[in-house]
Amino acid sequence: MRRVISIATDTSADAVADRARRELTEAVRELQRSPLAAGQVISNVSLADGIATTVPHHLGRLPTFVSCSVPRGPSTSGRIEEIRSTSGTNDRTKYVTLTANGYGATVTVDVVVF
Repeated sequence: MRRVISIATDTSADAVADRARRELTEAVRELQRSPLAAGQVISNVSLADGIATTVPHHLGRLPTFVSCSVPRGPSTSGRIEEIRSTSGTNDRTKYVTLTANGYGATVTVDVVVF
C-alpha cells in the first residue's frame, strides 16, 4: 500500500497552509489504518459443490470480514459458507476456506476480504 509523502515537514511562511497540510496528512493516515483500505476482491473463484476450497487472500493477517458475490453458474439455490477450522489445519492469515453446498454443480463467485 502506498503511504502518504510527508508534506507536513515542508517549511512555509504561511502558518495556515502548514496547519492544513498537517491536518490533511493526519486524516489520510487515519484512513490508511482502516482495515477497509487493505481490502481485496478476489475474482472468479470456482467452488465445487460440497468441496472445501482454500482461497489465498494475501492480507498478512486474519481477515475481519469475508463475503461472496452472487454465485454464477447453476440456477438451483444453495449456500456458501466460510469454514473456520479450530483444529489449526488452515492458516487463516493466508487463506480463507469456502464451501458451496446445495448447488449440485460448480459455481463461480467473487470474494471480498477485509
